[in-house]
Amino acid sequence: MAQIQYENSGTIEASTEDTILETSLKNGLEHMHACGGQARCSTCRVLILSGQDNLEPRNEAERALSRRRGLESNVRLACQTMIKGPIHIRRLVLDDKDYDAVRGRAVRTTGREENVAILFSDVRNFTNFSESNLPYDIIHLLNRYFETMGEVVLANGGIIDKYIGDGLMASFGLKENDAVSICVRAVNAGLQMLEKLEEVNQYARKHLDYELKIGVGIHYGPVVVGELGHHSNAAFTLIGDSVNMAARLEAKTKKAQAPLLVSEEVFRHTKTYVKRGRTFRAPLKGKTGDFLMYEIRDLDRSLACEIVNKVFMLTLESTEVKARGSYLFRFDRPDNFQFRAGQSFEVRFPRDSRTESRTFSIASAEQDPFIELVTRDTGSDFKKRMLEMKPGDQVIATDAGGLLKLPEEPGSSLVFLAAGIGITPLYSMVRTLLGKKANGENIPGMLLISSNRNYDSFLYHKELMHLSQQPGFFYVPTITGDLPQEWNEEIGRITPEMIRRHLVEPEKAQFFIAGPPAGVKDIRDTLASMGVMPGNIFTEEFYGYG
Repeated sequence: MAQIQYENSGTIEASTEDTILETSLKNGLEHMHACGGQARCSTCRVLILSGQDNLEPRNEAERALSRRRGLESNVRLACQTMIKGPIHIRRLVLDDKDYDAVRGRAVRTTGREENVAILFSDVRNFTNFSESNLPYDIIHLLNRYFETMGEVVLANGGIIDKYIGDGLMASFGLKENDAVSICVRAVNAGLQMLEKLEEVNQYARKHLDYELKIGVGIHYGPVVVGELGHHSNAAFTLIGDSVNMAARLEAKTKKAQAPLLVSEEVFRHTKTYVKRGRTFRAPLKGKTGDFLMYEIRDLDRSLACEIVNKVFMLTLESTEVKARGSYLFRFDRPDNFQFRAGQSFEVRFPRDSRTESRTFSIASAEQDPFIELVTRDTGSDFKKRMLEMKPGDQVIATDAGGLLKLPEEPGSSLVFLAAGIGITPLYSMVRTLLGKKANGENIPGMLLISSNRNYDSFLYHKELMHLSQQPGFFYVPTITGDLPQEWNEEIGRITPEMIRRHLVEPEKAQFFIAGPPAGVKDIRDTLASMGVMPGNIFTEEFYGYG
């Protein structure tokens, strides 16, 4: 037995064999469960106030619905959750109005708290311009201004939260943990907005005999992230005192005659990288006490370059079908985007306020002047949006990272073992090595075995057949499902016998494995049974694929 403490409803004894919902109903507590407790709605969900470690892990049904509904880790489905110790909970859907709101919303998050940098900018004295100019000129100039400022925000990895008249609110750092990186990029955005303002003003002076002036305020702190508003037009937004603090800092810029002011919290994280101007201690409207604020005049580019250059805007060049259900996306490659073959990067849409992102392995070689990724259409909203992209559309990408990369000192031979979509980073590695070999570098012999369920699912099959004509590289495709006519290659899963047929001394080779988790585990176990040491096995797992 264990105890469940219900907020505002007391504490009751609960059996560890019952779900939270079953416990509620057995004890006569009202607990909404519109689908009858079948994990087909989220009306029974509860917020775990304490005792989260005393819950059994989510089962598959709860995981699937939680992903679809955007439930945070501390929000559980009462109909599926078993307990193993005392917990304190709050029921989140309490009456019919709550139920109607839940049913009508397609939320991506049920609400969470994060630490972010908030940037507020506002045009000073724009009312005078509005009163003396035509509506078209007002909207035209503002749109030109917002387009320029928005590109600055996006290029620094920020999210444009909202426009408030002639003001702009942006956030930096959603789903990130590095406060220094977050704050430096936010400050860099503020400085670049002030620089780019001159471009807008050149146009405004020439055509409208007007000059814009702006103030920028930045604060770093906790906010509540969620969707607010009527379900037909709800908007993702940030609320909390940190938002108010940033707005108050921006308002102070006019009186202080300082175009960019940051809070003490932002300065604490950025002081190594910024060139500070004056320091102020003053009250802020609507807040109690005096606050330290700092004028920022510039960024030390030599110190901050590694931070501000970790975010890239990539422009789509082309899209093509690569195999059945798989698509290749080719982007331009910024001059400062560097990666090592086998690495991956995180991609998100620049105007996606939900901050959804996906990680993709880089399929192109290090020497290519472009960046390629290949992905399968899993039917997710994110993949649908990718397939809707047109040449010229942009995405935001992080710098490359990951543990799957070529060793500095390769062994006597290199073996690449791919399960399905896992071929993408391995293809990058093979092409990179062949490029180095063509330039005269000493490259060990290479073997690549690619396993797929059927012939139509092979990625880069024709390209690899062509590359295998080069000395020192051997390509072996194998099919685990239905075979095409006249198939003369390997059949079945990757086994010790298959590897030994194509590799003389597997114990001396270095192995690189990529694919879905189950496939990677099977291949790793296969290598272990052959006596391959763990230090010679490097892996990359692709989640979300069968």
